[in-house]
Amino acid sequence: MFHAFGGDAKRTLAALGRSLAIIEFEPDGKIITANENFCRALDYDLSEIKGKHHSMFVEPDYVRSPEYREFWAKLGRGEFDAREYKRIGKGGKEVWIQASYNPCLSASGKVLKAVKAATDFSFADTQTAENSGKLDAISRAQAVIEFSVDGKILTANENFINVLGYRLDEVQGQHHRMFVEPAYAQSAEYEEFWRKLNRGEFVAEEFKRIGKGGKEVWIQASYNPIFDLNKRVVKVVKFATDVSGRVNAVNAIATGLSHLAEGDLKTRIDVDFIPSLDRLRVDFNASIEALEHSMVAISGSTQTIRTGIGEISTAADDLSRRSEQQASSLEETAAALEEITVTVKKTADGANHARDVVSAAKVDADKSGAVVLEATAAMSGIEKSSNQISQIIGVIDEIAFQTNLLALNAGVEAARAGDAGRGFAVVASEVRALAQRSAEAAKEIKGLISASTAQVEQGVTLVTQTGKALERIVAQVVEINNIITDIAASAQQQATGLHQVNTAVNEMDKVTQQNAAMVEETTAACHSLVAETEGLTQLVGRYQTRQVADDPLRAQLKKAAPHAFREAPKKVSSAEASASPRAKPEPVRRSAQKAVANGSGPRAAAAGGGESWQEF
Repeated sequence: MFHAFGGDAKRTLAALGRSLAIIEFEPDGKIITANENFCRALDYDLSEIKGKHHSMFVEPDYVRSPEYREFWAKLGRGEFDAREYKRIGKGGKEVWIQASYNPCLSASGKVLKAVKAATDFSFADTQTAENSGKLDAISRAQAVIEFSVDGKILTANENFINVLGYRLDEVQGQHHRMFVEPAYAQSAEYEEFWRKLNRGEFVAEEFKRIGKGGKEVWIQASYNPIFDLNKRVVKVVKFATDVSGRVNAVNAIATGLSHLAEGDLKTRIDVDFIPSLDRLRVDFNASIEALEHSMVAISGSTQTIRTGIGEISTAADDLSRRSEQQASSLEETAAALEEITVTVKKTADGANHARDVVSAAKVDADKSGAVVLEATAAMSGIEKSSNQISQIIGVIDEIAFQTNLLALNAGVEAARAGDAGRGFAVVASEVRALAQRSAEAAKEIKGLISASTAQVEQGVTLVTQTGKALERIVAQVVEINNIITDIAASAQQQATGLHQVNTAVNEMDKVTQQNAAMVEETTAACHSLVAETEGLTQLVGRYQTRQVADDPLRAQLKKAAPHAFREAPKKVSSAEASASPRAKPEPVRRSAQKAVANGSGPRAAAAGGGESWQEF
């Protein structure tokens, strides 16, 4: 053959050698030579393979097999062998080649050597094997069916016919519409479905299909158009997974949740799900069971809370009224204490002024006592002078009496003397008259002196008595001064104490007002909580349960707190509360006035023990 090509044979072989992997063997299989493409394909150097046997490129089991011996026997007979071969390269590398083993014959027909020309398509072959393996794996795991472009069934794997309950001969050649509901098969949507596939667009979603005997089947599937080399759709392959168990489970859960949304806690899912989802059914039933139990407990607790809140609300209303009364009483008390404080302060100022007046009166009394003492001394001197004057008057009276006797004797002598003694008689008469007048005057003076002495004695007695009275007055003024001083000090203490009490009461009034405001807020919060509890009761009442209302939890609560399960007392409206008479606090002003009237300290407390301050 090469002789026919003449000188071009070598150039032809060289051209083939540039694109093909070429190796030459002895008839017994030993390697004569190999080109660079072959060595590169199997990762060997020519020196590593030259002179070695062909068996180094195949698996040991194949070397020992009859097929391998027949392979070389065939070549020895001059017959070529061409196909795909698996060969082992350096380091155990697996190589797939498309090759032909061609015997070279002599003129007599004897085999001189064998030349192999090969192409390495390991990657393409591996891809083909991989794709085939993937398709086999998909076919084992999924339902696969093939359709013509007009929707007729070409073939289906066992998984598909098992899912829908048919045999292959029952579906082959039939149209795809046998798997859908009649109404859908006649719809425009179904026609568009096949037009879309014929346009080469795939469709992947969840489908409802009808199996043998009207069996409802749900599949997760993709319809995949298959193209020829001209990019025309030649058929459609559907890969499907039966998801009926999941869909049925979802529908059952959806139905249960719908009942739950309507407040029906009696619903349960009794039909088993597929094993992978049955835990969901069990958990759903357990959740509903727990929710039902919780709602029953909440219902009982809500009733308990409603009753308790009713009592709290009533107590808060009563506390609010009491707080208002207390605030009013404290306000009145604060006003009364303010008045008492002012009064006591005035009393303290008056007591201080009285103390000053009494001190001045004491000074004046002391001065009056001194004046009385001086007057007493002066009266005593007057009494002595009167006594002396009385004595002098006595002497004058005796002188007048003697003068009267002398005048009488002179008259007698003048009478005896006759006319010679007439002038002397006149003188004697005058002297006697003068003595008579002197005696009378002395007598009158003596009487006046006696009267004056008596009056002076009486004045001395009165002045003495006045002095003693002034001494007693001074002593009493001193005592009054001490008492007034004590009263002033006590009044000052009372004023200070009442100022502190007034401050404390004002602070109490402020705190009470704050408490009243807080009580008002608490009352409002209680009323709001009552409304919220009523709303909660209505919400809980929407749920229907299989359990009785008085479950063990409620029984335990009733046993632990029986008062909380009593019927709530009738609520008092705000109008009734305002119309009801308010209990007036005890008048604190009279108590304060009594305390001021009786003094302060222990005596006042003892005196006013029957009417103490009102306790708030």
